[in-house]
Amino acid sequence: MPAPTAPALAMFVALLTGATCIGFSGVFVRFADVGPAAAGFWRMIFALPVLALWTGLERRRPGQPAATSAALLPIVLAGLAFGVDVVLYNAALGFTTIANASLLGNLSPVAVVLGGWLLFAERPSRRILGALALAIGGALMLVLPKLTATSAAVPGSLFGDSLAVGAALSYAAYIMAVRRARNGVDAGRISLISSAICAVFCLVAALALGEAILPSSLQGWLAVIALGLVSHALGQGLITLSLGQYGASAASLVMVWPALVSVLAAWAIFGEQPSPAQAFGGVAILAAVLMVRKG
Repeated sequence: MPAPTAPALAMFVALLTGATCIGFSGVFVRFADVGPAAAGFWRMIFALPVLALWTGLERRRPGQPAATSAALLPIVLAGLAFGVDVVLYNAALGFTTIANASLLGNLSPVAVVLGGWLLFAERPSRRILGALALAIGGALMLVLPKLTATSAAVPGSLFGDSLAVGAALSYAAYIMAVRRARNGVDAGRISLISSAICAVFCLVAALALGEAILPSSLQGWLAVIALGLVSHALGQGLITLSLGQYGASAASLVMVWPALVSVLAAWAIFGEQPSPAQAFGGVAILAAVLMVRKG
């Protein structure tokens, strides 16, 4: 993993804060009274003004790289991949629990570690591989009661889990594209352009699926505003900023943190109480995050 050019502790705090904000996205989607793709559209729309301000502040600083034609393709791919991720994840919340959707949706580090190794020659260290194995083991413990259940007492469906897995693969593609674009473009511009592309994708998907696009209550509006300002502008923005300082393997592994945040939030708000196995899985994920910090 290359040495960070910014203070390591500051970048790690930014990475963890961004991941925590993203962890609440499932809760906000549950409170929104619009379709899955429409929720993704509003998430991007309310985040765009903040991201535009961020981009403007970065451009005023001397020495900031300008966008190049070579970086445009990865940015476009990042926007499309993130659009697919948002739609699939939001749709999964309608068929399975927040814990299952978040945990399965955050298994993208497996694909990212392999992609970073093959595409960016980022050979993961033994510590990173060990932390990755611990994180995946913790995720499996969190979903084990659901995956091994034979009765209808366990909420959720395999269809919802499949949508979450698709979201994980899409998010892995997003991380790889951002890592490629960050080689020559500042983080704010990447977030702004990719979010605009994602908004268009989600709107087209919502219209094609015949979803309700406008929230019909104050709760719905507050939920989609929180999706844009908290989960995306703050959360995804900090993640994009941090990806420029850490290798893809370490940065993506810390992204398992939103799964733990989602489990605790779903427990507190919706009464989705985790089992003892799920509790041990959460501890394993936290231990993996600490291993990444030391590595």
